Amino acid sequence: MKKERYKMPVSVQMILTNEKNEILLLKRKSTGFSDEKYGLIGGHVEKNEDVKTAVIRETKEETNIDIAMEDIEFISVMNRKVDEDTEYIDFIFKAKKWRGNVKNMEPNKCSEIIWCKANQLPIDIIDFEKYIINNKNKLLLWGW
Repeated sequence: MKKERYKMPVSVQMILTNEKNEILLLKRKSTGFSDEKYGLIGGHVEKNEDVKTAVIRETKEETNIDIAMEDIEFISVMNRKVDEDTEYIDFIFKAKKWRGNVKNMEPNKCSEIIWCKANQLPIDIIDFEKYIINNKNKLLLWGW
């Protein structure tokens, strides 16, 4: 009998900053995960998609921002346990450059977009994403 291997979903997050060194946060709604909390741009990696392509796609889908592949910097990877039955592998990236005007492209999933300083994050931010922001200049391989 062949043992079935555990398959873990993969997600990506993007740290997008402006000229004032503020970070873009989106307030989630009606998603079933951390609704009414702020978080980074992000989402699931699709079948046959690499993580860099996924984070570029998610950024465009959520905010209408364009990022070239060479303008993405890998920051970190983590293993995150959501509940007893669900774990994720998360890849975190930072955009060195980007083009466009930020726009809420998914108003059914996002109620607000804000820019804020890393040392002035809203209280209602997703815990593990707050940790990502506070450690964005370090290469970390860790579990949450």
